[in-house]
Amino acid sequence: MRYFSVEEANRLVPLLSRTFERVRPWVERAQQLADTLGSPESTRDLHLDTLREERDALLERIRGELLQLTEMGLEIKGADGLVDFRAHRGDDPVFLCWRFGEPAVTHWHELQDGFAGRRPIDSPDDFAPTYLS
Repeated sequence: MRYFSVEEANRLVPLLSRTFERVRPWVERAQQLADTLGSPESTRDLHLDTLREERDALLERIRGELLQLTEMGLEIKGADGLVDFRAHRGDDPVFLCWRFGEPAVTHWHELQDGFAGRRPIDSPDDFAPTYLS
């Protein structure tokens, strides 16, 4: 499991921004298709198979794009651009947190708190990288 310092996480922000700029329209379209397919009116649509195929192809593209990030040790919390980086704050494991549109990783939260528990990073030096195999 990989742990990140604030500096290491921030080096990945340009990659994250480019990736989610590409993926977000796909996520939006896949959600539209899911809503259409789940509506009662969809039973009258003669193109259901085409809509399902489009949705499934989009979901596969999204998974493929995000897989490279998870393979780097990042945790994707939202396909629209919410990412956590495992970190240590002192001896405590925490998450550094980034959301699409933010210019840098400037928040962290406890493992159990999630996005709602985000707190500003007061000192990047509070977070040190650790690498475990």
